[in-house]
Amino acid sequence: MGDSKRGKPIRLRDFIRVEDFYFSVLGYRNERYAKCFLRYVPDEKGDRMKNGKKFRKLIHDEAVSYAIKNQMNYYKDGIFKIPLNDIDEVFKPEERLNESLEYEEVRKVVEFFKNIPLTHMGVTGSRLIGLIGEESDIDFVIYGRWWFEGRERIREGIAKKKISEPDKDTWEFIYKKRKVNIPYNLFLAHEKRKFHRAVLGDTYFDLLYVRDYSELNRKIPEDKGIKIGSKTIQAKVVDDSFVFDYPAYYKIEHEEVEAILSFTHTYIGQAFKNETIEAKGDLEIIDDKKYIVVGSKREVEDEYIVSLDLIEKSGLKEEFKKWKN
Repeated sequence: MGDSKRGKPIRLRDFIRVEDFYFSVLGYRNERYAKCFLRYVPDEKGDRMKNGKKFRKLIHDEAVSYAIKNQMNYYKDGIFKIPLNDIDEVFKPEERLNESLEYEEVRKVVEFFKNIPLTHMGVTGSRLIGLIGEESDIDFVIYGRWWFEGRERIREGIAKKKISEPDKDTWEFIYKKRKVNIPYNLFLAHEKRKFHRAVLGDTYFDLLYVRDYSELNRKIPEDKGIKIGSKTIQAKVVDDSFVFDYPAYYKIEHEEVEAILSFTHTYIGQAFKNETIEAKGDLEIIDDKKYIVVGSKREVEDEYIVSLDLIEKSGLKEEFKKWKN
């Protein structure tokens, strides 16, 4: 499964370095090359510093433009594919947790999840690779089944006021930063029941799910299929076991479509078992089965996944209808 130079498979939320370029790993199937996306590049005008050199963070479209302009051979079919032999360094959150513990805010989050083994947690993003910026959040990773324990800990912590939900300003910041395309009230209704974002004291953090090493071969498609066209469907969710996975996998009851896949973090955990879901995305054939694929780009534009049950329960039916029209 794509062994790193330290012997462990490369997986989602790891970072890799090729020369002075830093990539975030996207997915779990990295046998011949690491599927990833360019995140940080050397730039004299950059606002990040490491080893006396300045770097700049790239959003999706900037990374694509940079790759094309600089003729990076790694960029193929909308993703970067790095041959394993070209990788100079692999950064694994669980292996570098001790380095992250230098920061008091990280220590507080680790202490909050004290019932979870240290071997099953870590910090990803700019903190993992030593390129922290002024607005760097804590992207906190918990692996495998322990993630669900962590999510429950947040739910209980909010109920007992040991930890807080993000405040209005933070929610609005997240909404704008992620360029969410559904109306703000719909976004908020879905997010508040996910319990994967929280504030501990004055420290905001995300709780990110990553499969354990024993789960890497899960049979969820993560490669591109044959695109048929855009499609909107409504269907009942019959299994929510993997709605926080990557890609998020919503098994549905539908005569044509096997499942809905979300490759954007915005639309993970949007709906749960027995809820009716509405999704708009690309209809693709993957291994002779049809899927609705949402978020082939990190910043989605006209694709979405929503729970119609939650929309009705939250009194947002008219707002959703108006937005669609």
